[in-house]
Amino acid sequence: MEGSLDRMSAETQGGFQSIAAVDHALAVLKTLATSAEPLGVNELARRIGLHKSTVSRLLRTLENHHFIQRDATHGRISLGLGVVALAGPMLGAMDVIAIGRPVLERIANTTGETVSLALWNGKEAVMVEQVLGTRTVVHYTWRGKAVPAHSTAVGKIFLSFLPDSEVRPILAAPLERFTEFTIVDPDKMAAEIARIRQTGYALNVEENELESCGVASAAYDFNGKVATVLNIAIPKYRFDGEQQLRLAEIVVEGARELSGKLGYGNRAR
Repeated sequence: MEGSLDRMSAETQGGFQSIAAVDHALAVLKTLATSAEPLGVNELARRIGLHKSTVSRLLRTLENHHFIQRDATHGRISLGLGVVALAGPMLGAMDVIAIGRPVLERIANTTGETVSLALWNGKEAVMVEQVLGTRTVVHYTWRGKAVPAHSTAVGKIFLSFLPDSEVRPILAAPLERFTEFTIVDPDKMAAEIARIRQTGYALNVEENELESCGVASAAYDFNGKVATVLNIAIPKYRFDGEQQLRLAEIVVEGARELSGKLGYGNRAR
C-alpha cells in the first residue's frame, strides 16, 4: 500500500535500520542519474516502483533543495545543481589527488622517501594519497588515516592557515602528548605556528611517533586557498639538520609546483 511506502518508518534491510523515505529519495536521484534523458513523473514512478503521489511529494522536497530540476516546457525531471554542489568537495579532492600524484612520484624518486598528500577535515589532517619511497626502510600510512593537528607536520601546516580566533581555542584545550617530543605547551605551539607562517614549511621530529619524522608545505588552488598539504616522511636516523633543510627546500618547491598545476600560478603567498 502507498501509505507503507510514504511513511518515515524504519525498516530493517541487510541487518541495519533503513529510513524508507530516505531510501525512496535516493532511488529517485539514482534513477535520474542513470537516465539518458529527463523523465516525467509517471515514468519515474514506474521505474522506481512507487505510487505517483509518493514520487511527487519526494520531488517537491528534492526540488526545494535544488537536487532536481524540471524543464519549463514539459515538466520533465533531471538532476539539479544541488547534486553538483554536494559532490563538489569530493570532486575537488579527486582532482587534487590526480594532479598531485606525478609530483609525489617525482619527489619520491628524487629523495627515496615516502611522499603523501593530506586534506583538512576541520579538526585533523587526513592522508589521501601517498607514493612509497625507494629505500629499504620507508614510512607507510594508509589512505584515509586522520592524524593529529599539533603533532604532525601536515597538521601544523593546516593550523598555520587557520585564523587566530580558531587557533586559540585549539591551543587552549589540553594537547595530547604522544612522545616526549610532542609540543603540548600552548605558548610553544603558538611560536611554532608563527615560525611555519614565516618559513612556509613545518617539521615533525618524532612528535607523533618515535623514530618517525616529516616535513610538509601547503599547495594552493586558483583561489589562493590551501588545496592540500604535501608531506615527506622519513625515519629519524636519516633526518639530521642538513637533511631537514634539504627536504624542506624540496617539499616547498614541490608544493609550489603543485600549486601551479592547480591554477595558482606564481602568485606570492
